[in-house]
Amino acid sequence: MFKKIGAWVMSAALVFTAGCQPLGGLDMNQAIENEWKTDTYEASLSMGLQYDVGDTNALSEFDKEGLALWNGFQLNVSSLKVNRKEQTMSAKGSLSAAKLNLPFAVSLDKNGAVLNVEGANKPIVIADWRTNELTGLSHELTMYDDYWFYRLKRLMKELHWADQQEVTKKAIGLLSKNLPNATSFAVDKKTETIQGQTVSGHELRFDVSEKEFASLFRSMFKNVALDNQGLRELAVVIYDKFHPELKELGFAEELFQDRQLGTESVYTGAKAIALYLTSEAGRAWEQEMLSQTKLKMDAFVDESKHIRRWNAEIAVQSPAGMEDEIRGGKFTVRMDRWNINGDVKPDIISTKDAIPYEDLSNEDNLRQAVQPDSAFYKLLKEQLRITEKYLYFYIWPESDLDGASGAEAGGTEAYLAYDYTAYISSNNTAYVQGRELGEGLGYKVVWDAGTKTMTIASSQTEIVLKAGSATARVNGTDKSMGEPAAMKHGALYVPVRFVAEQLGAKVKTEGEESVYSIEIYKP
Repeated sequence: MFKKIGAWVMSAALVFTAGCQPLGGLDMNQAIENEWKTDTYEASLSMGLQYDVGDTNALSEFDKEGLALWNGFQLNVSSLKVNRKEQTMSAKGSLSAAKLNLPFAVSLDKNGAVLNVEGANKPIVIADWRTNELTGLSHELTMYDDYWFYRLKRLMKELHWADQQEVTKKAIGLLSKNLPNATSFAVDKKTETIQGQTVSGHELRFDVSEKEFASLFRSMFKNVALDNQGLRELAVVIYDKFHPELKELGFAEELFQDRQLGTESVYTGAKAIALYLTSEAGRAWEQEMLSQTKLKMDAFVDESKHIRRWNAEIAVQSPAGMEDEIRGGKFTVRMDRWNINGDVKPDIISTKDAIPYEDLSNEDNLRQAVQPDSAFYKLLKEQLRITEKYLYFYIWPESDLDGASGAEAGGTEAYLAYDYTAYISSNNTAYVQGRELGEGLGYKVVWDAGTKTMTIASSQTEIVLKAGSATARVNGTDKSMGEPAAMKHGALYVPVRFVAEQLGAKVKTEGEESVYSIEIYKP
């Protein structure tokens, strides 16, 4: 699970900015090669994000909320321990976001991530930290794309990390060989104190402006496009390592059955990309991406050619016409490293009594796992809105539902068909299946078939609904719903506006003379 992501990021950053031509006695190619061979280290790390804010009145509410969350973001890690051989990592420090300070500890191993945060009563497990909701990468699969998703997922499992590493190293080597140094690139001999230890080595510095950024990229891709030998060597590695998987995906299958044709296909594709990035269209892309960006960086490399300190500052100006809202921003990062390739044992957090992160989207679970008066609770509830619920139903005439078969209507013995989850009665009242409404809003739903009674409950609210009755018992008090709950095809349908509002949700209907759809939102 835990791959050499840090090695790739650090190597790529140095390649794309400093270049890799020897200067001042420092060979950055050797430093990057050593980075790939680094299996363990300890470090301290700090990262910060700061916006230059103008008049935000024109921003949407969503953008304002994002600005409030990220402006002033600061991550300080006092102890970072990485063991790439064992695929483990741990970190201790504090996170500041939305004017809240959160001391934390986190660990990663092959099973996932475990997090301890001040204010949480138990550890929080992120079962798959790469696609969890916390990263914003997860998505609901449709019948159209799940076939390719699962094939790609199986492909990624089959790819060996050693093969990925070899291809990545070859690609970075190709880029570094063809990238000239920045004009501001300078190297000096220097002595630094890192974690109380005096270390001798070289310091490299550079300050790349917007125009030079684009110029460096154009020069690099032009050189790559003309480097036929380098491109062919990369194509051979890609084919040899990945051609069975490329065939499995169905990508130009007939070409990848033959090594010569397959290698030529990869070579042609890579060359076409490099040529595009040197064309007018490519230069326009580079200008759009880089014309507002500046980078300052210094790194310290010891005598053994290991990167021991890394400081970077990326400043971005807003495009023309948006300066009045957010004029720009600055991202800073600093890392000091020691005990490289030493005996490093990350502090793995026990998962005993832990709770999955996704379970915190339930209000009751959140209150039990996190102290309501803590900064962590405020971050999850008010900033990340982890308990926020949004439901959307198409609504059909009651006669359509009455005429549908049990399977079509989503009866208790059949697979749920969302088309018939909701309907509008002859009295113009919108109905939704009680179970879908209650569970969709994060409540526990219990059905008593004997009394035909449904209970929708949380620690704060309890609603009891009975088939055929227009009266609901809300926290022990009888209240009129206006229309009775109704049994249809083995499911209890309830007046949606009354029940949703009792559960703290807001209801919005759309349509002209009749209701076509209904939206339900619970903050």
